[in-house]
Amino acid sequence: MAVAARYVLSPRIFDALASTEPGKGGEIQLTDAIRRVLADGGRGIGIRLQSSERRFDIGNFGSYFRAFTEFALADPRYGDELRAFVRERIDSAGDGDAGCS
Repeated sequence: MAVAARYVLSPRIFDALASTEPGKGGEIQLTDAIRRVLADGGRGIGIRLQSSERRFDIGNFGSYFRAFTEFALADPRYGDELRAFVRERIDSAGDGDAGCS
């Protein structure tokens, strides 16, 4: 299960937000309020991804870089150029070449 950051919420969410304690980073998390609404009998509707679909979690730099790279490599205009550049960088990494050009 994952949240995809597109919501249609009932007004109940505002009461849930008002009673939600701050979470990570000292912020009141919308997902915590949604969880509270659901626990109190609210209804949630989700969409299951097809087996051919993929979901990317970009909540940290590592996963963002992987998602960006995958989409960039698949780009019909720039993918081949990027693929050649990445291969060149990987091949030269063993030579101690850390410079940028």
